[in-house]
Amino acid sequence: MRFRMRSKRPRRLVANNEANVRELATNYQLRVEADDPNFVKKSFWEKTFVGDRRAWADFFRLQIYGVMWSATGIDQFYPADYEKAQTDLEADESYHGLTSPLNEDALALNALETGFRVAGETPMMLVNEPMLISAGANSDIRYNFFYPRWAYDEYREMMTALSTQNGWMYVDLWDAVPANEFTNSAIHLTPAGEKLLAENLAPYILENCK
Repeated sequence: MRFRMRSKRPRRLVANNEANVRELATNYQLRVEADDPNFVKKSFWEKTFVGDRRAWADFFRLQIYGVMWSATGIDQFYPADYEKAQTDLEADESYHGLTSPLNEDALALNALETGFRVAGETPMMLVNEPMLISAGANSDIRYNFFYPRWAYDEYREMMTALSTQNGWMYVDLWDAVPANEFTNSAIHLTPAGEKLLAENLAPYILENCK
């Protein structure tokens, strides 16, 4: 299982499937606010084929992409001159309205607890994946475009403490890949970066998931 620290912005898959999300929350004791404003409330017109045509267009386009990916074996093409991930950053410590200290609700750790409970005796490993660690402007304030240092440091401390407390199999590889092995994003690796991640992760898998 892979897990990254995420923002509080709603994900479209969750926001547009309120009934299914609430059913999962009920069945597995997940935390969902009764009046959560992030759920999308569609009118009758928006539920019709014409009113929801954008979603249908996306659906059919993605099916076509699937055929192309299968035929070519390529799901993401990077030209030789693509724009690299940002390393000169804004002097901004904000993180989606959150403040120090972070709390468990900010990271949806209840979902992780539920995942381990549902997995039961099946071995489950949490991996904190590598991210770009900038050495550019204001890198003393932010690690990268996504995360200010204070938020990410507190997240890592919290994950380590909770994993120890709950006996979770947790591997922290946040700094295992150098900045030059990221593509156009602080969380997307080059092929060489993926190889480094695999080489760092393999010993933990072999040791703990026999």
